[in-house]
Amino acid sequence: MKKILGALFLGLALLPSSAMAWWNKDWTERREVTLDASGMRGVQGSLTRVPVLVRLHSGIFDFSKARPDGGDIRFVAADDKTALTYHIERYDATAELALIWVDMPQVDAGSPQKIWLYYGNQAATPAANANGSYDGEQSLVLHFSESNAPADQTANRNRIAAFTAKPSVEGLIAGGATFAGESQLRIAPSQSLAIPAGGSMTWSAWVRPQAGGPQEGLVFTKLSAGGEAAPARLAVGLRGGVPYVRLTGADGTTGEAAASTALAPGSWAHLAVTASEGVVTLYLNGAAIGTIQAALPQLDGEEVIGSLGPIPAFTGDIDELGRANAARSPAAIALAAQSQGRSATLVNVASEPDAAGSGGHNYFGILVNALTPDAWAVIILLGFMAAISWWVMFAKGRLVGRTVSANRRFLAAYRHATANGRIQGAIPGEELNRMGIDSTLARLFAIADQGLADRMAPGSLAHRTGLGRESVEAIRSAMDAGQVRENQRLNKWMVLLTIAISGGPFLGLLGTVIGVMITFAGVAAAGDVNINAIAPGIAAALLATVAGLAVAIPALFGYNYLVSRLEEIASDADVFVDELEKRIAETHRSAPAPVPTPMPVAAE
Repeated sequence: MKKILGALFLGLALLPSSAMAWWNKDWTERREVTLDASGMRGVQGSLTRVPVLVRLHSGIFDFSKARPDGGDIRFVAADDKTALTYHIERYDATAELALIWVDMPQVDAGSPQKIWLYYGNQAATPAANANGSYDGEQSLVLHFSESNAPADQTANRNRIAAFTAKPSVEGLIAGGATFAGESQLRIAPSQSLAIPAGGSMTWSAWVRPQAGGPQEGLVFTKLSAGGEAAPARLAVGLRGGVPYVRLTGADGTTGEAAASTALAPGSWAHLAVTASEGVVTLYLNGAAIGTIQAALPQLDGEEVIGSLGPIPAFTGDIDELGRANAARSPAAIALAAQSQGRSATLVNVASEPDAAGSGGHNYFGILVNALTPDAWAVIILLGFMAAISWWVMFAKGRLVGRTVSANRRFLAAYRHATANGRIQGAIPGEELNRMGIDSTLARLFAIADQGLADRMAPGSLAHRTGLGRESVEAIRSAMDAGQVRENQRLNKWMVLLTIAISGGPFLGLLGTVIGVMITFAGVAAAGDVNINAIAPGIAAALLATVAGLAVAIPALFGYNYLVSRLEEIASDADVFVDELEKRIAETHRSAPAPVPTPMPVAAE
């Protein structure tokens, strides 16, 4: 019982905290989105301001219910109140595919998180905001989803000075860019991209070496203000398919770190470089693979993707390139590497929608959130009453079942043992005690057997002459008393069911009346009668009555069933006691003394 009550109390305690309200009634559809980073390698603790990619397709999202341009899409936090910033990289209602970046204020690696995706409002205006989707440290983001030169998605709006690579329709996330030979992407110098001497930075990109192509060339170069003529630079490239990072100081000294294995041609890989506190670290697919023990020189010139001077660009595709003026943590890099790929499992969008007009979870959520404290008190009390009544029904049901089965087995043993007419000692005491654990008839028989044993002990008058009428009646009285105690034992706690049946509806009605009173008192205090304001309160107040009926109805059915079974057991005991009394009288009672024949009177 303690376990049942504990589980019930926990469920009631968690119920009002569930995000079941509807964020905005103008949106008719929503989906639950779960973020679970608990199984990702290298992702630990809590990460703040994380751009998370949400992939939508026809299997989990009904594009016919959203605007053709996705302008009605909204993301809301778990509290179902706080709107989250997001922007759409690609939305294709015809192909039924959408790629959306959501700015998560926090991602906890230790436990799953939930947010809401809303849609279904044809009158909504687009609210996507790429500039606000990144923190202040993010200085550059290129999605490569444009049909020509890419555009910086951050608020810095860094200018693309040159773009000679070929846009690719199929990138890792949406579109990409294909580089080969002299292809390059040059980003003009800006204050947001400048790195002071000894400063910090992060660069990341997804790369896919071309299968069958040369596995050599530059991927990224950060120059100083002197341009290509100045030695100071930070470069990332491939040599024999193996990624490396090289740092050249203002004095021409160099340091290099490289991976131990080559990238698989034709497969996407995540490359990242961080620099902070005199250490430059190269990452591959979220794992650190090499470091350079040196501080960055002043790098405030262009950033070049692809070829630089005589050094050709690597041959392959690039997608989702980013730069930050801070060293992102290893956990942040690991999360990006494991959450942006096509097989990523960080984001799970529920396949079944919550429709505002479907009468599903949303209506119940409105009622729960409108419950007043007094209504919660009544519902919790009713919950305890329900748990107790269910426990009584379960326990009594098992007891009745065991008793009926045990009585059936005892009667079979009793009829076999007394077939020769003997009653006293017909069933050995050890076997009788074993049967009496569950059988009421066995315990009644034990009372009669003990009464016979006491009165017909060897050497007693009854042993020689048989029982008298008074002795048989005394044994019957003992059995009747035992039957009363058995009935009391079987009916123990049944009164709790009658309390639940009669008291549950009245308690629920009390909660409803108090809830309605509070609702109308609030209307009177506000001085404004608004059906939208009072309807949730009145509807929520009726939940108390529903809870009372939910307690009483199962208890009523269970009580009637148990009473009928208990009456059957009591009837069987009545029949058995009557039968046993007659057999005792027939078998052990002494013969009555003969009535003397009166002497005839002689006639005078």
